Amino acid sequence: MNIVLFSDDDCAALDCINDGCVFYKHDKSINNCFVFYKNDERYLHIKKILNLKEGDVFKAGIINGKIGEALISHLSEEKIVFSFCPNPPDKNIADKGADKNKDRKDAYEVEKIPLPLPPIKIILGFPRPIQLRRILRNAASLGFAEIVLCGTELGERSYLKSNLSSPEEIKKYLLDGISQAGQTLLPAFSFCGAVKEALKNLKTASFKGSRVLLDIGDFPSLSTFRMIKGESVLIAIGSERGWTQNERDTFFSEGFIPYSMGKRILRTETALTSALSVLLANNGFWE
Repeated sequence: MNIVLFSDDDCAALDCINDGCVFYKHDKSINNCFVFYKNDERYLHIKKILNLKEGDVFKAGIINGKIGEALISHLSEEKIVFSFCPNPPDKNIADKGADKNKDRKDAYEVEKIPLPLPPIKIILGFPRPIQLRRILRNAASLGFAEIVLCGTELGERSYLKSNLSSPEEIKKYLLDGISQAGQTLLPAFSFCGAVKEALKNLKTASFKGSRVLLDIGDFPSLSTFRMIKGESVLIAIGSERGWTQNERDTFFSEGFIPYSMGKRILRTETALTSALSVLLANNGFWE
């Protein structure tokens, strides 16, 4: 956890100590305080891993919002209360216009604004629920825009009904990933019972961009794929049992082009992490 994430749900307006909200370093523009209770993983991380105390500062960020610093005003065996201050932008860098790569890099370092999510959307054949945490945490730490967890013809239908696959758990796994990456922007996610349903929803959303079907066979290597500048890419990755011919035909009818990562049968988590890494590395997202 390289950043502690929180949201309005953690606001302690009715539970503030000192007869009101805590101000960050006497800056009255920050007029909210937030609380983590002892059963919260973030409380344990701050208290047991970071070994912080009252008056200490830690890196924090608002989910889907700004990155900044949090000041601990109260720490007990029951809760941690803190205030938050976003890191202000550097006016000198902003005035430069950030036209050059160096200027953009400096702006990120000073302002600590979250990195934009790469325009990569994923259809993923629903994996074993016990694998979901690793899969989504690793993928979210790398960065992508949206994932659709999709039932497949060869997949186990009961996976979609597991408690480990609930929306609350999925969000938690994704938050684990972006906090590991020190970021705040949360990828979107949804569920679909079948490939046709997933493609129908994406068609309704008027998706524009390249469409890639990852499969085993005599297809071009995914390493040769290049995104069109300014457009998104939608990549479909099957479960460990792969796609049926019926599902392949459905993808082909919607304009998907098959690519491969070799002839080895990979675990879902290996296939997703590897494919995402190839797309990010070969399309300039790591420069």
